[in-house]
Amino acid sequence: MAAYFRVHPSIAMARVGSSAEYYLAPETAAGEIVDQTSGLFGGLPVQAGTESTPLNAEGFRDAGKQPKRQAARFRLFVYEQPQTQYPSNDPGREVKVGDKIDGKTISEIIWTVHLANKKNNNYTITDTINGQKSEYGIESYENGHTPPVRNPQYGPDLDLSKRRQTLVIDAGPRALYASSNGATTLAFDNQTTPSYASGTSIATQPNYPVSFPDDHFTMFNPLGAINTLGEMTIEAGSGRLIVIGGYGRASGVETGGKPPMLCDAIDNDDWFDDTSDGPVRATVVFDDQSTVEAVNGWVVCTDPGYAPQTRNVVSTWDDIYDTWVRDLDLVPSLYSGGSFSTSYTSAFDQDVLPVFHGAFLQQWNTNLPQQAINGHEYMASITAADTPSAKLPSFQQLIRDPNNASEDDQGVKMPLALGDAQKSFLSVTPTQYALLSQWYAGQFVAAGTPLGAGEKLDRVSMENCLGGRYSPGIDLTFIVRDVNLYAQSWTGTTGPFRINRAELEYANANKSAPFLTVGYVPLRTAPVEPGDICKFMSQPWHTDYNSCATHTPDPNPTGNNTLYWSWPAQRPVAVYPADRCTYDGSSGRWKLGGQLYSVRGDGGSDSNGTLTDYPQQQGRYQCYYDFVQNWHKVGFVIQGTQIPAPPGGNYGPQLFLEVASLFDSDGDAVGPWPQPTIDGYQSPTDCGPPGSPPCPHGQD
Repeated sequence: MAAYFRVHPSIAMARVGSSAEYYLAPETAAGEIVDQTSGLFGGLPVQAGTESTPLNAEGFRDAGKQPKRQAARFRLFVYEQPQTQYPSNDPGREVKVGDKIDGKTISEIIWTVHLANKKNNNYTITDTINGQKSEYGIESYENGHTPPVRNPQYGPDLDLSKRRQTLVIDAGPRALYASSNGATTLAFDNQTTPSYASGTSIATQPNYPVSFPDDHFTMFNPLGAINTLGEMTIEAGSGRLIVIGGYGRASGVETGGKPPMLCDAIDNDDWFDDTSDGPVRATVVFDDQSTVEAVNGWVVCTDPGYAPQTRNVVSTWDDIYDTWVRDLDLVPSLYSGGSFSTSYTSAFDQDVLPVFHGAFLQQWNTNLPQQAINGHEYMASITAADTPSAKLPSFQQLIRDPNNASEDDQGVKMPLALGDAQKSFLSVTPTQYALLSQWYAGQFVAAGTPLGAGEKLDRVSMENCLGGRYSPGIDLTFIVRDVNLYAQSWTGTTGPFRINRAELEYANANKSAPFLTVGYVPLRTAPVEPGDICKFMSQPWHTDYNSCATHTPDPNPTGNNTLYWSWPAQRPVAVYPADRCTYDGSSGRWKLGGQLYSVRGDGGSDSNGTLTDYPQQQGRYQCYYDFVQNWHKVGFVIQGTQIPAPPGGNYGPQLFLEVASLFDSDGDAVGPWPQPTIDGYQSPTDCGPPGSPPCPHGQD
């Protein structure tokens, strides 16, 4: 019987940090209870080189207090049967060098990774449609339309050779033998010779046109030059691949000896950052010198994750799963012919509880009122043994229906967060809503069909990322809703959730010409190249992260002046610092101290800081450049069981507290929600790096 090989996870997240050290990305889902006895929630990163040891409060920073990078780990799985359903009819198993497959021995595995960043040679995230300037997501690419290009001063066509040569950060491919067992680390920099799997061995390609900003421009490098996108290595003893991303740097092109202004939350021309993405390939070499190419994975290196145990009510997994269910025939028994089946049996553990736990955990990253906290805690207490209608009699009044446009502007329903793509408020996906409805109707089981080990890695990797609020987001963005992003013929050898990878002929590379093309464009059929996923994110990432604390909705319902949260599970807004908690000996419980904004700083003579009298501007720096300089100070929100408490023990499983913040200010006082906007705020115009032009209209 033929063997089929796949790399898992299908998509994995690495995250930037300013330290040379790293830890491994979570391989359990945020918001998942992983220890019933202690109440320990999953989603915690694990120490590098270990299988399951979670980090504690001291593990996110190195000895110099710099935030460590989060690395992505990839594994190779073999399947003996073509896939015909999801979950798969064949759960598969992980393989390594020395294993026997169909009578042959794996003599080597060659891992090849290619990282690039195409943000500057792409379209803007903000678009103007029918005279209205906003973020439209996939709508910006409908009917042959595209938004304006970023950096129009280099030409209006993304395919121009000059644009592709100078505006794309392209490290080229790197390849390692699995048998190297961590003895070698290859950098995605401008000094290491590109290499790739070729037949049974690794070929070098000194003619590959590696490109970094300082190769083409005089750069303003406040955090150090962008001269690497990270590294790759092999995990000792296992042959698994580890990919580590960049260092959180932002650099600007100087003009006349002056750095560029930094005025926009999302689209800043002449700025670069060191996020990236690209394919992860595994070539299996057998002892008879035959080879098999595994179905590829993909790595995306993105913003830091400051709350690794807080689940989003709508995760990236939920959006991707919804797309595959409704558009790619993933689960016909759930959805076919344009409608959901009312006879489908949902699973409480996989389909219902994650939504309730996501809502429950939001309280630790926002300033929810006690009434809302009580409601969310009540929902998280619901079990599979409860009768839904008795436990939650107001289901339709509580949860926003994504299929009912009249509910888009109802800010009192759950989820209590901002929406995207011209929806005022976030809603669960249509698939989530259908599965919740089946549960509420009593059509459910306690536990769903178990996933194979590789399938679980696919799901967990994306469950730990935000969904729904793609404006443009932190991890992935609205393109996950486009079927053209994926290899759509998933049955057989491929399996679902695979990026539609472009075939790249590295042997043909020439130093005198750019290698990568325009690549993937939403709602078009061009396959995906390195750099094609991160290019739809903010440039640089720092400005969007700083901006997305609280906002009024877009569009804002008539008469509303209440602020709502953007991404509290990924970008905490208001937090409870562990060092502000006090122990009550009489009750045997910890008492919370007051909340602080996670981004807080008084500023100084050369900084506007975060202090402001306007609630709509609190919890962020008034100038984007200040966050570029201070992003590394943000603390991490983790469960109290992982935080040592004086004089001994820990803070317990009930609390999720901020640790390892480097801010030395309390910042603004956190007011109770709902917070109103206050008219009269004027954005400072002298916000960019020293010597940069003033922002013509202030910060947006």
